[in-house]
Amino acid sequence: MKYLLQCLLLPAFIGFATTLSAQEKSSNIPSQWDARWISGNDAAPAAYGVYLFRKQFQLLNYSGPFIIHLSADNRYRLYVNGRFAGMGPARSDLANWYYETIDISPYLKYGVNVIAAEVVNFGPYKPHGQFTNGTGLLIQGHTSREAAIINTGSASWKVMEDESIHPAPVKTTENIFYGAFPGDSITAQYHPWGWEQPAYNDSAWEPAVPGARVALQGHSAGNWPLLTPSPIGRLHQERQSFTGIVSQQGITAEATLLKGTASLTIPAKRKVKLLLDAGQQTTGFPEMLISGGLDAGIKITYQPAYSNSTVIQDVVHPDGGTRRKFMSSGYRSFRYVQLDIETGKAPLTLHDYYNVYTQYLLNDKSAFSAGAAADSLWATGKRAALTGAQDNLYNDLFNAQLQYIQDARIQGLAISFFSGDDQLLRNALVQTDQSRIPEGLVRSRYPSDDRLVSVTDALVWIGALHDYLLYKADKELAKQCFPGIRSILDWMDRYQDPTTGLPGNMPYNDSVALSPITGQYLYALRQAAVIAGYCDKPADSLAYTRTADKAREVWYQQCYDAGKGLYAETAAKKTFSRYTNALAVLAQAVPPRQVKSVMQRLLAEKQSPEESLREKYYIFKAMQETGITETFPAELQSLATQLEPNNAAAYQATASVANLFLLGITAGIQSASYGFRTVLIAPDPGASPQVKATMVHPDGLIEVDLAFKNNRVTGTVRVPFGITGKFRWRGKEITLHGGPQEISL
Repeated sequence: MKYLLQCLLLPAFIGFATTLSAQEKSSNIPSQWDARWISGNDAAPAAYGVYLFRKQFQLLNYSGPFIIHLSADNRYRLYVNGRFAGMGPARSDLANWYYETIDISPYLKYGVNVIAAEVVNFGPYKPHGQFTNGTGLLIQGHTSREAAIINTGSASWKVMEDESIHPAPVKTTENIFYGAFPGDSITAQYHPWGWEQPAYNDSAWEPAVPGARVALQGHSAGNWPLLTPSPIGRLHQERQSFTGIVSQQGITAEATLLKGTASLTIPAKRKVKLLLDAGQQTTGFPEMLISGGLDAGIKITYQPAYSNSTVIQDVVHPDGGTRRKFMSSGYRSFRYVQLDIETGKAPLTLHDYYNVYTQYLLNDKSAFSAGAAADSLWATGKRAALTGAQDNLYNDLFNAQLQYIQDARIQGLAISFFSGDDQLLRNALVQTDQSRIPEGLVRSRYPSDDRLVSVTDALVWIGALHDYLLYKADKELAKQCFPGIRSILDWMDRYQDPTTGLPGNMPYNDSVALSPITGQYLYALRQAAVIAGYCDKPADSLAYTRTADKAREVWYQQCYDAGKGLYAETAAKKTFSRYTNALAVLAQAVPPRQVKSVMQRLLAEKQSPEESLREKYYIFKAMQETGITETFPAELQSLATQLEPNNAAAYQATASVANLFLLGITAGIQSASYGFRTVLIAPDPGASPQVKATMVHPDGLIEVDLAFKNNRVTGTVRVPFGITGKFRWRGKEITLHGGPQEISL
């Protein structure tokens, strides 16, 4: 499906609100906050409920943009004059609650207008990543003129509870974690059809109940949530039709049904089963358009492309009305959808069924070509990374829909390389920093309503910040996060083994062996030293370097096995891993004269079946940084097996580790300094006779088009103007400058 690989900056097919210009985005704070949160009369804060809000207003002498700032608890869908105008808010926590800023003027008209919003509070069924303070809607006009017309808290806002929708709990087997949205159970006869349209009669609706005044992040407040502007862009939506009917029972459906060009009428008292194929794993908000079917039942079951025991279903009970549209209240992730339809005394007509594919809006400018096998890996990784790019960075859209910092590091970097948009990665770094527990560590996944904490993940957050800074010069964020870096490393100091100075017995270690945790600690110290220098803190930089130098000597003495030529997992020297030894190389714990030997030995080690995509990141990174990349084609073959279509890993965003190192090793493109001000291009094509790649740099594009023959390389390289660097091949170097440059070595 080409649209998954080319996310264009075009108006959304479904009709999202107009994106603000750069100048307008800089003014995403209203002239004053005088709106109030509103809710329904009987909206219990912790209970499941769907609430519909409406306001009618007149525009007689109004021109130009009409900018509003809006948020909700838990989530909203916004309509203006019956047209869908957006959804949100982007996921955050109560101390940093995001609001969006949009211009709704394209939807307005002269005379009477209606703005309407559906707000869902998932209550006890809410996703694990959803914080809540209780049902609420907030809309604030940007200027006093807009505020006087649109603000929530005024008497003209009305509300009713939509009693047609209830949660359909997700079924999982024992010990299977599920953290995403519940299913929906919809009884159509109780829904106020057309409620969002201007002509709808809302005279029976009750006045919305004004609640708390606005509280802002960074200010002292007596109530939650604390508002802050969303730092990320909007989501893009477009229609995605199913590609085929895998199987059908009880009726014969034509392929034209999937295109929305022909309807399917199911006779009364008939049981029908249709299994539809989306063509590949996808995500979004499926929509169904039906007529008739009074007393019928429709069960919609979502199935991934791989084997999974979790059962996610929506259930619809039609009311017999004409052209009724049903849509899911939360994200659905799937490849296959099974429709089980049983009609009663009346026939049912299925006019259309499709997915509203949803993704963070990106302009993908990247490209890669180096042969069929590498190109297939590139496509798999890119598809997984982009599909998981939503209001947070999600690695597993089917079961979790949570932002894990280890996964976000890989996915966020890949998205930056694809598009130049680093905002999702930056947001993940900031939100992880905001997750800090009193002891000083950050959480493994956030936003999340649990307290999953791991020493490894806290150290990885330091590395993720370092990787981000190699791409983007962002001293503001580095200085903002530096106290958190210090907090983590101070915590590590408190739990040192007093006899060795290495990590000792500590909470949140999750039984990680001595060497892996030591490797992560030393690597974090090295990266923290560089970040400290960037933040103009030379004393901290020197202290972290000295601590790492001292610890590496002890680690080498305790865990390096001279006979094996590798670091062991523990001082007992019985087990070894490629991951630990890659960490040792990256942390400069291997004496320089032994680096080549250790790299060759770790790459010769048999891969563990449990070696994760997260661990492969460090192995590939060590290959890239040392230039010992001869076995990378074999590593790619192993990765391709791990990412075969029947494996869940192929649909996790960390599959984009392939993209990072196809660019970084095969094409050889690497940042050589913070902000990507200098570049190193050191390709290793393996057996490929030609490599073409385009990577997005913060200042433009880096492009390589290289041919390889008889140990020679020829072709062209282009880097943005103002960027310098080196091109390296077989021990020879060429100085690079901005613009196109011929290569012949």
